[in-house]
Amino acid sequence: MKHVTSHILSITVALMAATASLLSCADPWEYGGGYGYVTEVEGESENPGGRSPQELTRRVMLLYSAGYTVNISSFLSDDIEELMTGWLPEGKSFAKDVVLVYTHLPARSGGLNAPSSPILLRLYEGPGGKVVSDTLKVYAPGTVSASASQLNEVLSYIYDEYPARGYGMIMSSHGSGYLPEGFLNKPDDYVYRPDLKMQKSFGADYNGSRYTMREIEIQDMAEAIPMHLDYLLFDACYMGCVEVAYELRDKCDFIGFSQAEVLAEGFCYSSLTEHLLLSDEPDPGAVCREFFEQYDVLSGINRSATVSMVDCRRMEPLAEVCRRLFDAYRDEMNALEGWNVQGYYRYDNHWFYDLQDILLKSGISESEKVELQDALDECIVYKASTPGFMIGAAGFDIDIFSGFSMYLPADGHPELDKFYRTLQWNEATGLVQ
Repeated sequence: MKHVTSHILSITVALMAATASLLSCADPWEYGGGYGYVTEVEGESENPGGRSPQELTRRVMLLYSAGYTVNISSFLSDDIEELMTGWLPEGKSFAKDVVLVYTHLPARSGGLNAPSSPILLRLYEGPGGKVVSDTLKVYAPGTVSASASQLNEVLSYIYDEYPARGYGMIMSSHGSGYLPEGFLNKPDDYVYRPDLKMQKSFGADYNGSRYTMREIEIQDMAEAIPMHLDYLLFDACYMGCVEVAYELRDKCDFIGFSQAEVLAEGFCYSSLTEHLLLSDEPDPGAVCREFFEQYDVLSGINRSATVSMVDCRRMEPLAEVCRRLFDAYRDEMNALEGWNVQGYYRYDNHWFYDLQDILLKSGISESEKVELQDALDECIVYKASTPGFMIGAAGFDIDIFSGFSMYLPADGHPELDKFYRTLQWNEATGLVQ
């Protein structure tokens, strides 16, 4: 969730804006969904296609923004401008790294009542150090960006047209962790329907005259990704759940996310490419560290951040430890009261508690504490939190931070229990019986 001064705005950012530094060999093209901005772009880019030994020399970074909502549109401009102030590949030869941006903004006129076209851009440095924004694809007006089918279409195009030795993605939109579609805002209205495909956790589209939330189901997200990713970074609220990481563990090496909400500035976009493309290997941990450090030096309500980076290849030992502990301490866990366990939520969104604190408060033994800590240390590469989160604005202290949030059945919801049983984390650990 984005936060600026006293205004709470859902999610972070990402995309398209015009600047005086944009270079174009074509006539300026006015983006119909550009929040009032005119963007200069080039025509269709020449992509060699096909696979060759050169694919081992370059990497591809995609910023995917599914934020078709009016309350974040002003931030989208700021972030793309920030991204363009950082390092960009010089030119677009086949050997050069590739920086791509997928963006979907409200229409310039008509706002959210007028369908707009998402676009896919390639950013690079042109002659004289000018930033070039090259339009690769313009999608049909009304395209739902927060959908697995659209994500797959975009990623499949990238995979086919830009063979590379590695791919990584930053996803920026609304986030609701492992929760099914619509549950976060209206939990009392939610009814689990096993005959319907439930959606959970990432993305939002706002269509028509009323707010309609479209979300990408995490399981569908995993199936939609056609290539293995070096990293997957979420610039979105509540995504730092063990449930999310475990669901996506076979699709990426590293995943970075926040357990609580995300304030307005989100990631440090000016240094994304430096950390993810310039070094011999991408360093998503540096992105997470900078994200935390920019908030940790602030004061008052703005000193609010949680973040962790997980090595998804090392999650199975944690699942095994948790399975045994959940089984051994089930009665104690069911007797827990939410107020006595570290949470990562404000107001009444009590669906995100600290995984480690749940078990500590359940009374696990000293040897089991060591076993749990070892399993966490094995898969959590980096973690950091401020001492509190939005204190004075329905916020909370952070006394313990394991790097994972998790559902607490004792402070849960009967309909959510039914849904939770479908998650791979629950299948592996038996948290909800």
